[in-house]
Amino acid sequence: MFKFELIWALAFATVACIALQEMAARITIASGMEIGNTIKMTTGFSWLAYFIGFGVIFGCAAYEAGNILGALAGVQLLLEADRIILTIIIGIACALLLWLGTVKTIVNLLGVMVAVMGIAFCYVAWQAELSLSEIGQGMSFSIPEGSEWLILGLVGTTIVPYNLFLGSGISHGQSIKNMRFGLVVSVVLGGIVSIAILITGTKIDGTISFQNLAIAMGDSLGNSAKVMLALGLFAAGFTSSITAPLAAGVLAKSIAGTKKEHIYKRIWQAVLMAGLIFGISEVKPIPVIIAAQALNGMILPMVAILLIIQANNARLIGSQYMNSKWFNVLSLIILNIVLLIGLNNIFKAATNALGLAATDETVRLIYLQILALPLMVFTIYKIWQLRKN
Repeated sequence: MFKFELIWALAFATVACIALQEMAARITIASGMEIGNTIKMTTGFSWLAYFIGFGVIFGCAAYEAGNILGALAGVQLLLEADRIILTIIIGIACALLLWLGTVKTIVNLLGVMVAVMGIAFCYVAWQAELSLSEIGQGMSFSIPEGSEWLILGLVGTTIVPYNLFLGSGISHGQSIKNMRFGLVVSVVLGGIVSIAILITGTKIDGTISFQNLAIAMGDSLGNSAKVMLALGLFAAGFTSSITAPLAAGVLAKSIAGTKKEHIYKRIWQAVLMAGLIFGISEVKPIPVIIAAQALNGMILPMVAILLIIQANNARLIGSQYMNSKWFNVLSLIILNIVLLIGLNNIFKAATNALGLAATDETVRLIYLQILALPLMVFTIYKIWQLRKN
């Protein structure tokens, strides 16, 4: 519908993702503690860390079936095989990697898979033979009529809470410089892939589906593009199928205590099993997904606020690792967007659960901004208070 006009939104989402993950990893490196522990220490409320942990893990479990089925969709573009057997094979492959590999080994493997996904989607987008002027139009920072919620959706699906905790968990032993380099490279490549996927999607006429996209690729760009598309879809789904359980396990371990290795294993097993069961049965756990939307609608803004406050706390991380003034400005802009996304997710969950009709989009946006304002003021006040001292 909007073709290339929203490329800028993906670019902004990439910058926002880098900023939040950088703060999470910097806090961990500077303080020596993962952010699950720093939340308990700086707020004095252990229950808050457990609530956030539960919400993130619950969300990982709720969406894991979609991750597995995404990988399945890529395989089914090339192979005609029984859906249940393929789903079980994918689940077993994920379980073996999580069981046998260390966190560092799995992260390195995911990096390779993301590279494969990136090459595949970028190849398909390159074959589309688009002009630079068409792509340039997408960087004009325009907001086409009716695109407001799609823009929030693009940002919201790029910044997911579990990635912040995973980034914190795997940053131990790194220097700030190496962490930033690795983070920027990986997230920017992910952003490029997202833009390539958007460009690839413009090849579809009619209903958007993986099958229609594959047909469009095969007809217009040749069979090789269809194969690369299938490979990219599989890599995207498979990496997410591993990342969600991995992040859930790392988060649970960081909150419960670094020596409680059994908790890490039990949690990733539960998340993976939940996704596998729902994937095989083809039952969509709508009430569970609605609840996960509501929880994550609260958790993402909450974590973003806590990260910004902690990144300005000299006692926690040292003055040399605190946010600069310009980084704080960027962080507050990101926070406002995150608050709108979170509040909108809560609103959608409530309307879906109660069967209510949606309000006018402009009116809803105004209401959400009014609700976000007190939290913005609170965060600015805490930053001022910490930096004054």
